[in-house]
Amino acid sequence: MYQITRKNRIKEQLQLCNADGSVGLTLDVDLDVDKVVMRVNKAYDALGEAQNALQKAPQSQEAMETYGKAFIAVLNVVFGEEGAKQLLEFYEGNYSELLLDIAPFLTDEIMPKIREASEARKAQLVDVARRVQKQNKRGIRDPRGRW
Repeated sequence: MYQITRKNRIKEQLQLCNADGSVGLTLDVDLDVDKVVMRVNKAYDALGEAQNALQKAPQSQEAMETYGKAFIAVLNVVFGEEGAKQLLEFYEGNYSELLLDIAPFLTDEIMPKIREASEARKAQLVDVARRVQKQNKRGIRDPRGRW
């Protein structure tokens, strides 16, 4: 039997605890890599640009707002709009604390998995292209003439 297993989803769960150790919020992360790669890369690029602008002008209100919006865009991609909203509510609008707490989860857990899954998908596509090309060289064609 030929068996295929889907590999293009990233599923994680994040629990945020209150100061007393009780679980205050649990968020599920369920990302379809094929759909999220471009969005997350775009959001991270915007975050990097905003961070650079903030480093150049750390007292600039505009730079701080741009950075905050870019960070929220990343949260929207990873957690969805509702999840991002719940995070902001849990942290009572304290963006600094939110950023410091969530950044390791994003950089150490989510982004490596997205990169890994994206690279695996690229390798699969290259492999398929090589197989089709190999079949073409041998004269093997799709009955409809598509290969």
